[in-house]
Amino acid sequence: MNANDPVKTLLEKTEKAGLAMLATTDSEGRIVSRPMAIQEIEEDHTIWFITRVSTPKIGEVSGSQPVNVTVAEKGFWASITGTATVEADVERKKRYWSKTTEAFFGESKPEDPDIVLLKVDPDTGEYWDSPGLPATAVEVIKGMVSDKPAHPGDSSTVQL
Repeated sequence: MNANDPVKTLLEKTEKAGLAMLATTDSEGRIVSRPMAIQEIEEDHTIWFITRVSTPKIGEVSGSQPVNVTVAEKGFWASITGTATVEADVERKKRYWSKTTEAFFGESKPEDPDIVLLKVDPDTGEYWDSPGLPATAVEVIKGMVSDKPAHPGDSSTVQL
């Protein structure tokens, strides 16, 4: 991880988390979140998920509706906003297919038209990265007993 490159920190730690909450907006304007496995984050920052076309989230991403991808992983929290589109790239689905994927999709195969890719094109991201509970506690105590605010880790907002 390059501490001097906040974009790289955000994307590498998000991908390493492996699981994210994907938030969309339903037809009544309510925000709906669900856990999703991150398949890959590409060099161009594209985030890939695999899902069923028959799920409500697919209708919620049509028309370039904004989405939010969030992660919380052992002292790291991130929020990435962007737009999502649906793709049916069979070769990419095959590349992402695994025993874990099979566990979620049962007897379906990557060629199944109900299995699709959800491609998130991010535009901004923000993260908070803490060195861990003991170091955070020390920083909070320092902030309580001195005139300097606590600095329990790094945070950054980036354009993607």
